Amino acid sequence: MNIRPARELEAEELSALAREAKAHWGYSAETIASWNRELSVSGRDIAAQPTFLVEVEGRIAGFYSLRPSSRAWEIDHLWVRPSFMRRGIGRALVTHALEAAASKGAASVIVDADPNAETFYRACGAIRYGEVPAPIPGQPGRVRPQLEFRARG
Repeated sequence: MNIRPARELEAEELSALAREAKAHWGYSAETIASWNRELSVSGRDIAAQPTFLVEVEGRIAGFYSLRPSSRAWEIDHLWVRPSFMRRGIGRALVTHALEAAASKGAASVIVDADPNAETFYRACGAIRYGEVPAPIPGQPGRVRPQLEFRARG
């Protein structure tokens, strides 16, 4: 497993990986398409904010990007290709992201999480501080958990 900075020319592949990982949770193609903007990464995004990927067996297995802020940094993207799930890759990416943010002075890192990812983030040490309504067809009561990792010290 090798974690390295993403390159701008990898934006399209990272966007496809994000859509593939989101679809893994059983969302309809129409719902995934409606989230296309949120699931997309541009070369400009990669150049502007810390974005790292993990390579396994010569393939991009996952990636994350951070959105720096004076208040709390945010995990903007964190995705693992479904064929690489349950191998510790997501946890390695979270650890790397938290270390990267802390090295730049972040006191906390927040996540606007998919409901399917809450258990994972909480297992990595995040605490839930709220939720936002996020209804989709067939799930009118769906919410997105708002999670936070606090700086260790």
